[in-house]
Amino acid sequence: MTRLSDYDRHGRVWDLDPASGLLSPAPGGSCHGFVHLPEKGEHAAAALYGAGEEAGTLWLQFGARRWDCAAVSVRQASLPDGTRRFTVTDSLAGSGGPEFELPYSAPDSGPFDPAYDWLDELADDFYLWVADRLVTAASRQTLLEHFRAGFPAT
Repeated sequence: MTRLSDYDRHGRVWDLDPASGLLSPAPGGSCHGFVHLPEKGEHAAAALYGAGEEAGTLWLQFGARRWDCAAVSVRQASLPDGTRRFTVTDSLAGSGGPEFELPYSAPDSGPFDPAYDWLDELADDFYLWVADRLVTAASRQTLLEHFRAGFPAT
């Protein structure tokens, strides 16, 4: 089991079984990544973590599927119709097409707020945050070190 902090509901903690992708509520404690629970249009929980038996690896997981973040390319795009698309492509296979693609609705930022900026958008959209964190090897390594050390759910 890997203990994860809920990305969208601060203070909630989950145990993830990496083999099955199943989540169960957990008491507080040291977390080793974040999980995003399914919303409208999504069918499984998504997680980004670095712990467990393979603690030297940063993992991206969607349901029972998981990828070593060093071996994939992750992209998030905003489409003209207001939807967004999250893709995972095996960067070593060179097949060209994504091996995982998730279209989803853009998070609702609520009433108009002139102070709403990029940081707010990252906080509201797990997939945008993941794509931003995995863009370079240096940012992946920094995140892995943070996850391996553990952090409290707040």
